[in-house]
Amino acid sequence: MKFIHTADLHLDREFEGLVQEVAYQPYKILEKIIDFAIAEAVEVVFFAGDNFHQSQPSIKIQNYFTTQLARLKPHGIQAVVIFGNHDYYRESVYWVQFSDNVTVFYSESVMTRKLTLRTGETLAVSGFSYQHSHISDDKIVDYPLRDYACDYHIGLFHGEISGHKFAPANLTDMLSKNYNYWALGHIHLASQLADSIIYSGTPQGRNKKEVTNLIVYGEILPSGNLIYFQDLAEVHFETLTLDLSACQTLAQVLTYIMGNLVDETIFYSLNLKNYEAVADNLQEAIDNEELLEELRQNHTIVKLKLLPLASNKHLLTSIEVPKFAMPDIDFTDIYSLLPHKKEIQAIFDDPEFITEVQDNVSLYVSQYFDFGGGQDEN
Repeated sequence: MKFIHTADLHLDREFEGLVQEVAYQPYKILEKIIDFAIAEAVEVVFFAGDNFHQSQPSIKIQNYFTTQLARLKPHGIQAVVIFGNHDYYRESVYWVQFSDNVTVFYSESVMTRKLTLRTGETLAVSGFSYQHSHISDDKIVDYPLRDYACDYHIGLFHGEISGHKFAPANLTDMLSKNYNYWALGHIHLASQLADSIIYSGTPQGRNKKEVTNLIVYGEILPSGNLIYFQDLAEVHFETLTLDLSACQTLAQVLTYIMGNLVDETIFYSLNLKNYEAVADNLQEAIDNEELLEELRQNHTIVKLKLLPLASNKHLLTSIEVPKFAMPDIDFTDIYSLLPHKKEIQAIFDDPEFITEVQDNVSLYVSQYFDFGGGQDEN
């Protein structure tokens, strides 16, 4: 059985940290995944949650998702979908129906669905969807043992290993089910926890932290699984640290920087170091954003930063606070300063609003300060 495993599409989420207009639309990654599935003649495509970034996606993006999955049907390819913590399922917000080649898990209870593939082989898929933004229960204990009456058994899961907010699980329990494969979602960086237990990560990164843009292309054989990570992303975020110690003039600085910006499909974050020979003028060009404006004529620049010089502490352009994480925002205190209206209260009671504000503030801070913290995106 050949399959594709993807997760965390976040179709209605834009690129973050950009102030430039770009030609790329991040949701288009789904079309590339569908094209790849058809070209490789896979039997099934698994979507492991957070297909949408919003808990109430627009009608337009809902239609886009279902239309793309329906493209698989003429080729005898099935799709299996679960919903995650971002797009937790409520029937009341959906305007669309999935085509009959798509199996959707709507319940928060673990269920098993059996499919007959175009080869005539049978596939059991066990999984669940979020119906709330958080799940504190260990859901893996509810997954059944492998059904040997079927040719294959797949576990579809959106959650975290350990933790406490997003269906916390442990690797040992997953392995004990003896499934052919576990398709995981929720962590945006690709990670292979075991031969058959994999986070595919997000297939199209939206910010500089999401550096693995992959899907899993796999084949289950009697001899074992063949697993390949495939990069279909149109653009990638990359951080470059450039050493300017050989540059004695501003002209040399510009030539050197431009010589390192080699790909128009990369969104660059640039750190400049060892610029003693041109420190004062370079600092001025950074402060007035003249250099940034010039670089953005032909390239996408997310951030341009001078690293501190060892001999000139006064040239620090950011505060470095190691092993420090941003505190939670006190929304109760903020609300107390606003008019006490039902409409405002409803907004502050929405967990998606709280999460969105915290994410946006964290992203803004990351552009100007260096804080420690984990790399996993939820």
